[in-house]
Amino acid sequence: MGYARGKCARFPQSAGPDAVRFTIARDSDQKILVSFAVERNHGPHAQGSIEYSRAAGKFAAPESDSLIEKQAGAYVASYLRRRPTSA
Repeated sequence: MGYARGKCARFPQSAGPDAVRFTIARDSDQKILVSFAVERNHGPHAQGSIEYSRAAGKFAAPESDSLIEKQAGAYVASYLRRRPTSA
């Protein structure tokens, strides 16, 4: 994702976001807190966080936006490949 609105004919012109940014806010014990920011037109559109359980290998509670949850899942998978255990 990025800022393709108006530049790529295949990019949907809906009122949705242009980009989503993820970061690990906390990694302690068996829980990882993932914070995310959703952007539209280079500005804030929405934000939130989702908690991942290392023991269960999934998010503790489902995110209301399944697309955000799938993207956060990919972000966590990449993070876990680099940092299999908390610091």
